[in-house]
Amino acid sequence: MAHESRELIDRIGIEPGARVLDVGCGPQGCLELFAERVGASGAVVGLEKNPQTADLARAFVRDRNLTWVEVVTGDVCATQVARSSFDLVHARLVLVNVPNPGEVLREMIGLTRPGGVVASHEADYVSHRCSPSHPSWDRLFEVYQTYSRQLGVDLSIGRRTYGMFHAAGLVDIQSRPLIHVYPLGHARRNIFVDFINNVRGQLTTGGFIEEVELASHLDALDAHLARPDVLVVSHVFLQVWGRKPATSPQIPSQASQASRNVESSEEHDG
Repeated sequence: MAHESRELIDRIGIEPGARVLDVGCGPQGCLELFAERVGASGAVVGLEKNPQTADLARAFVRDRNLTWVEVVTGDVCATQVARSSFDLVHARLVLVNVPNPGEVLREMIGLTRPGGVVASHEADYVSHRCSPSHPSWDRLFEVYQTYSRQLGVDLSIGRRTYGMFHAAGLVDIQSRPLIHVYPLGHARRNIFVDFINNVRGQLTTGGFIEEVELASHLDALDAHLARPDVLVVSHVFLQVWGRKPATSPQIPSQASQASRNVESSEEHDG
């Protein structure tokens, strides 16, 4: 996804010397991309909740001698990172994996300086299918969707981010859709199978599907995706970015109103 993230950075217009926060940076995220843009006169902070993953990110930064990049272990909703201090706060594929996307967005806004930019790159499962279709894909997707709902995770968050940005009080909001196809041999062709295998234990022990049925569907889907005439369509990815109003004296009341607006938006969306 590096080239797509570079294009997003180009559209936002990150300047040398800027301060950037990459929320949920993972083992690499966009740390190097942001470091290239802001240069040694700027600062990049990667925020990662998982301690082991944060260690991998620190090793990644250290190996590239990016001394102006810092990796912090913590949850964006309970972080010690200075508020209202970043020119850009960015998250890629974070909201689609958390049960509290509205709260995460509110915290991202709170960490952004007045006049700064909040940006997200999120997935929506609406288009993630194989063609020709296969009953094992449909069954496993049904199971995965039920499992995600129980966790409070919205697999359709991508389409909702634009409205959430508006409800939260951001301005100059822009959006950009992205979609791909994964032919035979593509590195992401089997990503849905990978997702299922990642939570296989939770699916079976949680009673979402029996192990025998799960194994049977995975075998059938592996065989189907090995056919050269089968095409896999990616998720729809939505890049959305907007600016925090530059009226700093009213920031506290705006943050409170943004909280109410986002919650109202989420209730409306179901």
